[in-house]
Amino acid sequence: MGAIFFYIFIYFVSYYASAILNMFTVRPLITNRYMAALLPVFAVALTHAYMMVANPPPQGQDVTVLSAILTYVVLPVVVVIVGAIYFMWHQKGKEEEEEEEARKRAEEEDDDDDYDDEYDDDDKDEDKDQASNENGSDDRRESDNTDKQDEPDDQKESKSS
Repeated sequence: MGAIFFYIFIYFVSYYASAILNMFTVRPLITNRYMAALLPVFAVALTHAYMMVANPPPQGQDVTVLSAILTYVVLPVVVVIVGAIYFMWHQKGKEEEEEEEARKRAEEEDDDDDYDDEYDDDDKDEDKDQASNENGSDDRRESDNTDKQDEPDDQKESKSS
């Protein structure tokens, strides 16, 4: 049982180490942290298995090298691999749900924008004001000037006297 916890600990330390490494780099170096975290687990498992094979089994215990390797190396590594696949599959499902929700929100915002464009007169008023300001004249000034120009000459003379 202790070997399983040991390998799980190694997996999570390497998983979060790869996350920290990705934070320090400009562009993420490790794209799939779930599988990348298995590499240190495999390295420790191979070292552990080598040490079991190279050293004789303990005296007084009826343990073979094969049973020790299966119990203390292979079983924990299989558990960690299954856990990594589960986490990766679970994360993929979450990402798909988030993408679907984001797509729905974007569609709703587009629908709301279409509704606002059809029935919002404020945008049209702002566009008209901006166009008149760009021409350098105001609508009120133009209307005053046109009123003065439309007056007959007789009325202009009577106003000036």
